[in-house]
Amino acid sequence: MENRTVAVLYGSETGNAHDYAETLTALLERYHFPVRCCALDDFDLKELVSIRILIVLCSTTGQGEFPKNARKFWKFMLKKKLPHDLLNHLVFTTFGLGDSSYPKFNWAARKLHSRLAQLGGVEFSKRAESDEQSPQGIDGYYNEFQRLLLDNLLKEFPLPEGVEPISEDIQPPVKNKVIIDTRKPKRLTADKSKDIALVREHTKSDPDNIIIASVTDNTRITAEDHFQDVRHLQLSVDPSTTPLSYSPGDTIALYPTNDPREVDLLIEMQGWTEFADRRVVIDGPLPSIEGGLVKTLTLRSLFTHHLDLKAIPRRSFFALLRHFASDEREKEKLAEFASFKDPEELYNYANRPRRSILEVIQEFFSVKIPLEYVLDLFPIIKPRLFSIASAPSPDKVELTVAIVQYRTAIRRIRRGLCTTWVKTLNVGDKVVMNVKRSNLRLPSPERPIIMVAPGTGIAPMRSVIHDRIQQFGCTKDQMVLFAGFRFHNKDFLYGSEWTILAEQGKLALFTAFSREAGGYVQDSLFLEANYVAELLTHKDATVYVCGSSGKMPTQVRLTFESILQEARGLTPEQSKQYLLELEQSGRYIQETW
Repeated sequence: MENRTVAVLYGSETGNAHDYAETLTALLERYHFPVRCCALDDFDLKELVSIRILIVLCSTTGQGEFPKNARKFWKFMLKKKLPHDLLNHLVFTTFGLGDSSYPKFNWAARKLHSRLAQLGGVEFSKRAESDEQSPQGIDGYYNEFQRLLLDNLLKEFPLPEGVEPISEDIQPPVKNKVIIDTRKPKRLTADKSKDIALVREHTKSDPDNIIIASVTDNTRITAEDHFQDVRHLQLSVDPSTTPLSYSPGDTIALYPTNDPREVDLLIEMQGWTEFADRRVVIDGPLPSIEGGLVKTLTLRSLFTHHLDLKAIPRRSFFALLRHFASDEREKEKLAEFASFKDPEELYNYANRPRRSILEVIQEFFSVKIPLEYVLDLFPIIKPRLFSIASAPSPDKVELTVAIVQYRTAIRRIRRGLCTTWVKTLNVGDKVVMNVKRSNLRLPSPERPIIMVAPGTGIAPMRSVIHDRIQQFGCTKDQMVLFAGFRFHNKDFLYGSEWTILAEQGKLALFTAFSREAGGYVQDSLFLEANYVAELLTHKDATVYVCGSSGKMPTQVRLTFESILQEARGLTPEQSKQYLLELEQSGRYIQETW
């Protein structure tokens, strides 16, 4: 019998590639293809020899980089010792998710496609790329890619004679089945439920050590009348049992929980109250859960610690949810949201108002979700990463956390899952976290660093500055900070620290307050063009840019190009090349989020 085994692998940073992979998997399963769908890094590389068809959907992040859940796979693919015919038994195609406003548009998917071909893979359906800037959005590109892919697959791997595709109206079988553990009928008490997250079982996808830390400070560091609540969060451990080890540039992964009131609401709506505190077991392959499952698993703890109720629902969510609605009109509406026929329907209902999964379930009254399907339906809560804002210490770590609260396009107030949870933390509360290492390579202490930090981009700079002062006694000759905020007296994060260090001659400080003087951090840079050019061209300075992604990184880079043109007489082409060479040699570092 012909091998029709498919691996649908994704590299996803925000969840888009993951959602399209789930959508494609559901389609292929209806055509009786055996499918393995997972993140690139969760794929067992030994399985490469047994699959016949490989489909990869991959986004590009930052400056042409792979998403975090695809980097191990890419590292393996780059090994020089891999035989050139490693993949000559399989056919493949790729779909790239990108944004043409970034210079390295769709680089990850392009590089991966090229490497798969180098290793002997044969393209069976034309590769495709999407552009988030396009009026048709990602959906338009994906829909065409999926249509061609299915046509080409069925030409090469037709259905066996007499076998028909499974109708969309048939409820798919459960994959990660959740069932009540009848061997342990006893319910957990409220006290036991409280400490449930502190013991976790590791999954193979996340070997990182989980650390239990105590909150020792959670202070608002912006003015009370400022629109943005930014927190200085200090987490402490006992260094005799779990000493912390981290470096400037590293991040802390925090594992947030859902609001208990929202969990209670869902449990009550779905009629799960009587068994919510009974132990449950998962029958089937465990989903990839960073940090591991809480060890004592109940339905309540599953929703509190692992299943995201605040996420904006994606197409694959509606495709499954429609099967659980008993009202025909509701079923029909959910099917419309799952369809590609009118992408505006889904956008206007879910994305534009940033509606949450919990709100959707509240609005579709007839939906009753079978307990066994909850892991298939709800997305997993992802840990949130925060740049470390303190010098290395064995017993504490400090973070700078901006509380996410905003109004949507239709004026609805929305709050972020993790930062809302952070806001509620009190001194003494326990949190689950781990350290994520970065590849930041700072120069030797005698060489200067030009740090460019708008807003909360100041956090990693604070780590660098305090570490260099403590370890090496660095001064303003080696540490130059260009910091940008809105108001001097409202959101000048750690402003008194920077002012004191500047007065002591330990830091060269340049600030911009956009709502007062009207300038941004790049304007401060340009005002010091001769000084900055001298540091770059004669002092071998390293540039370190941190802050939100979007326009800022591009504008800062263009400013450095303008400085080289103005102060050193370089042409536009020469200044671009100069910065490119700085980047390649590790002297232009950019961390954005």
